[in-house]
Amino acid sequence: MSSIDVLETVAYGPRVSSTSNGPTSPNGDVPARDTAGKPTSESVAMLVRELFMRAREARRNIMRQWKQNYYVLNNKQYRPGGSPWDEEPAVSSIWPTVASATAWMTDQRPALEVTPSAEPMSPYWDFYQELAQDMNVCLNAAFMNYGLDGEIVKALWDIYTYGICYYKTTWEPWLAEGLGDSAFRRVDPFTLYPDPHAKSDQDATHFIEAKQMTIADADRAWPGSAAKIRAANFLEDIDEAPHKLDDQVNSRQPRVAMGALAPATTPSYARQGTGNTPVKPTDAPIVTVLEAWVRGYILEKTDDPNVTKVADDWRCIVVCGNAVLLDQPASEVNAYGTHPYSRQVLFDTGEFYGPCIVEFLAPIQRIINWLLMSINRNIYLMGNPVLVEDMRSATRNKRFTNKPGQRLEGTPQTVGWLNPPQVHPQMSIQLVQYYDSRIETISGLSAMIRGFAPTGRNAQGVLDSVQDAAFVRVRASLRELERALRDVAAKMSANIGEFYTEERLMSLIGPDGQRTHLALRARHFYTPPETEFDADGTARISGRVPLRFSLMADAGSQLPTSKQARAAEAKHLYQLGVIDEYEVLKAVQWPNFALVAQRTMEQKAMAAASGADKKK
Repeated sequence: MSSIDVLETVAYGPRVSSTSNGPTSPNGDVPARDTAGKPTSESVAMLVRELFMRAREARRNIMRQWKQNYYVLNNKQYRPGGSPWDEEPAVSSIWPTVASATAWMTDQRPALEVTPSAEPMSPYWDFYQELAQDMNVCLNAAFMNYGLDGEIVKALWDIYTYGICYYKTTWEPWLAEGLGDSAFRRVDPFTLYPDPHAKSDQDATHFIEAKQMTIADADRAWPGSAAKIRAANFLEDIDEAPHKLDDQVNSRQPRVAMGALAPATTPSYARQGTGNTPVKPTDAPIVTVLEAWVRGYILEKTDDPNVTKVADDWRCIVVCGNAVLLDQPASEVNAYGTHPYSRQVLFDTGEFYGPCIVEFLAPIQRIINWLLMSINRNIYLMGNPVLVEDMRSATRNKRFTNKPGQRLEGTPQTVGWLNPPQVHPQMSIQLVQYYDSRIETISGLSAMIRGFAPTGRNAQGVLDSVQDAAFVRVRASLRELERALRDVAAKMSANIGEFYTEERLMSLIGPDGQRTHLALRARHFYTPPETEFDADGTARISGRVPLRFSLMADAGSQLPTSKQARAAEAKHLYQLGVIDEYEVLKAVQWPNFALVAQRTMEQKAMAAASGADKKK
């Protein structure tokens, strides 16, 4: 399907009449095609922007809630007053809870295991197995060398703050010293507009990512875009994530565009300089770029004329104003042929946007702060109460400050302190503790898990068992992380398999301390060529296609979450003789455990050999 067919089907449904020029916009005044029946860039851009505006309006209420969640999490829901009386305490109990949950989720490094999608015991099975091991090295090298574990941490903060996060898997040509490599990045949830009718990323018909960019940034991302954008400077009303520089920086302000650096002589996007003389920075205008991934379909014929297959056909359409910067099938943009986004929620409840912990805890946090504010004001009134005096009292003509032991002279008329309302100290503290326990119940992280020592004398095994049992929710969330990482790793392996077209050398230090070096040939992950002979006996080579892999992601959902529990389990298995020294040292994370285990096993082997010689 062409881009205009895909957009018409998604926006308005299938075309009813083949004689018409296609459906129009809801206003009925802008045709989707020109008089010749061919799509124009303006019509394609119009439909992309219409899909964007629909998705934007559908989630306006969510945006307001997300911003409130951000301010509550970062303790910005109250503003300090000008005096102690006006101060409103903001003791955050949500931030340490979210920080502990995020730390527990990333306490174990995710592991990826690749299996080739090939028939076992086939002639090329051993060859495919070697390629799968090489793909493991490439994926682990990407995780280690490009800091992809940090992207997971940032995405987990999005989950706890907004209830959802996105990963974007792309081919980044500037990695690997210019050879390019596949990587995934966390996407700001405010900038991604999914299909408002979707319940999951499998049934979504489109994703639109809105970006504020300079012309230079757009031309670097999509070469040749500068000439198209210059005549179509355009800003969309997009949602913006709050940040700590909200009062000082506005994303719509012009950005600095540097002039040409020597030996360049012709700056393209900044003020023109003369020769190799550096020019001063200038303000570059900002434009809004909409990167739309739209889902269509294609009909595939089969051997049976009564059976027709329907396959997905994703297209990538990049729009700025009325200019189309890119319009290509997804198979021409990436190696996996679909959209690059992977969604993750804390718990998949059948809705696209999952439950948000901060949203649940925000009302409790406000009540706790209100209670603390009331207690503080009552104590302040008790230390400096209100003075009540009669209209005829002589104290009205005097100015004095409350001081211990101070004596004042006055007439017998009424002069005294107004007693503040009595606050029950024990009940107030118990109420605060009750709401704090509600935070623990909702988040699933008790005080002991967050680092507070329990009262009483408890055995270490009991504490480990209680701690491990409390992590049922954490393990459920880890399974959601594993599902998202499987999708991300599948897209990364597809990019690596197809775009590793040049020779390269991979090197990394694995999580076990081992050093790995791997030399990859050009088109390393392609299937071996097959030789076919024509009728005249001419040999012809065919069948060179990228190999596809099946993946398994392990983020620790099946393992004990407590490090002490994992170490105790490893020691018990070692005593039973099930595992060796290497696995025990790995479980306790001993420094340089791989080298220590190797040295220990070598010493045992030497001791056994010397004992056998003595017996002889």
